[in-house]
Amino acid sequence: MKIGAISKATGLGIHTIRFYEKKGLIHRAKKDDSGHRVYNSKDVELLNWIACMKNSGMPLSRIENYAHAFYSDNNLASLNILEDHLNKLYQQQADLQHYIDVTSEKVARLKKS
Repeated sequence: MKIGAISKATGLGIHTIRFYEKKGLIHRAKKDDSGHRVYNSKDVELLNWIACMKNSGMPLSRIENYAHAFYSDNNLASLNILEDHLNKLYQQQADLQHYIDVTSEKVARLKKS
């Protein structure tokens, strides 16, 4: 797939994809005869995961670790990174629920006064 198609498939901008490639998060794309970047399905899968992890707050350094494990088919390393991130997300979820509960109580008290 060419970079424009990858951009549409992942929702990532072309400049973002090139940035991730430059940072080593995805492998350097091979180029076709006309010099256009060509990506494979594994690159697309990883780009979707990168977007998910980034949007959920994972730092690029951890995403880079995940990308290296992903490309080397190191499932144990990938699993450890994702489990650690999932635990952090669950903690954030619990924290947010606490803030929602406390704020809801305050709003209810203020409405009564």
